[in-house]
Amino acid sequence: MYQVEAALSSCPYVDNFMLHADPFHNYCVALVVASRPAVEAWAKKEGLEYTDFADLCRKEETIKEVQASLVKEGKKARLDKFEMPAKIKLLPEPWTPESGLVTAALKIKREAIRKAFAEDLAQLYAA
Repeated sequence: MYQVEAALSSCPYVDNFMLHADPFHNYCVALVVASRPAVEAWAKKEGLEYTDFADLCRKEETIKEVQASLVKEGKKARLDKFEMPAKIKLLPEPWTPESGLVTAALKIKREAIRKAFAEDLAQLYAA
């Protein structure tokens, strides 16, 4: 899982990333902290209108673009299809040590993230 996250974290739209695999499903999902400069530059180039960054992260076009970019990175890293997130949740807020979602060394705290985004993870599997 860590190798997969490392490979997919090189996607230009990604600031931070956590893969989540539910044992009751045959695919994984991901929480993706969007890289604001990269995503906003893409939106400007595409002529997308949005009210704020959170709005941009909710747009289907943005999610599709980031997902496609993740797939591209995954193919470059020769990941198997099951290792690629089938669905993603794009998050506008960075994970910081202050938020309790990463350590001081910026390593992700999986349990804290799972708890904080439990509803989002459930929705990714429900849809």
